[in-house]
Amino acid sequence: MLFDLRPKEKLSDLYDRKDEYKTMKEQLNSGSWVVVLGKRMTGKTSLIKTYSNENHGIYINLLGEKSISALSSKLAAHAGIRLQEFAVSVGIASFKWTRLTEELFSRIDSNIVVLDEVQGISSPNFLNLLKNVWDSYRKIRFIFSGSYIGLMRNLLYPDAASPLYGRSPYKLVLSPFTSDESYSFLQAGFGELNKEIQEKEAKEVVTKLNGYVGWLTYYGNMRCIRRLDHEKALDLTIKEGIKIVISELNAFLKGRNRSLYVKALRKAADGCSWSDVKRATNANNKVVTEILQRLKAAMIIDEEDGLYTIGDPLMRRAIVTLRY
Repeated sequence: MLFDLRPKEKLSDLYDRKDEYKTMKEQLNSGSWVVVLGKRMTGKTSLIKTYSNENHGIYINLLGEKSISALSSKLAAHAGIRLQEFAVSVGIASFKWTRLTEELFSRIDSNIVVLDEVQGISSPNFLNLLKNVWDSYRKIRFIFSGSYIGLMRNLLYPDAASPLYGRSPYKLVLSPFTSDESYSFLQAGFGELNKEIQEKEAKEVVTKLNGYVGWLTYYGNMRCIRRLDHEKALDLTIKEGIKIVISELNAFLKGRNRSLYVKALRKAADGCSWSDVKRATNANNKVVTEILQRLKAAMIIDEEDGLYTIGDPLMRRAIVTLRY
């Protein structure tokens, strides 16, 4: 069902991402690994969960995890393996997580392993682990997804000293729907439930939610499943969306110079130049450039011809409420 709030897991429910699915399949069949990137609420998790489910893969969500031990524990759970017993059986007296995880990869039946929200893994041994899997277990194909920061950047653009140098995954980027695609998605979702959406209402939804399939799905669920009227459904979608965005922005800002970042975000919400951010923050040139680069890397802001913008309308609203 298109308006199910959970990530999709069947190809029949994956709306308008068949080309991306096909590209992923071609790349994986050719021996490449794949990194799926895109802004939040563009359907990344639905795409990778669907591919995993349709191809008997293993899907592991690593949101908030930083260590190889977390990956090892979740991989063992998916394979139905007790770690303590397994460690003894392969002759590892104490838990050496890199070696133990590599041994686990040798025992799993699936050829497809999906690691979602992988950007937080900070162990210096993780890239070595991936290299060993690449070299030793050629049947295994990885799909990675997460924010384009930290580990994800090291996966895509390894330097000469990296264990993965010369083994960069294929980069697959999901974009928000166009206005026409958003309108068609709403019509398809309503039609699936034998309901209709008025053209005027659909246009307002598309304008205010701007092609982000996650928000469109939430609106459709409020209308068709919870049976709210158009105004209440759209208002609730916007309010709940803003709460989610604020929570995620606060997590991103943790440990950073919050005041400078919020000032930069507020300028970008209206569309701005590098000089506008410089004046708003009164920071030195290096700091201004670093802030904008990190916001771009996290796919919070866009930049084209020197103009910095924020495409997600709910994020623009959320930024207004952020405290310095």
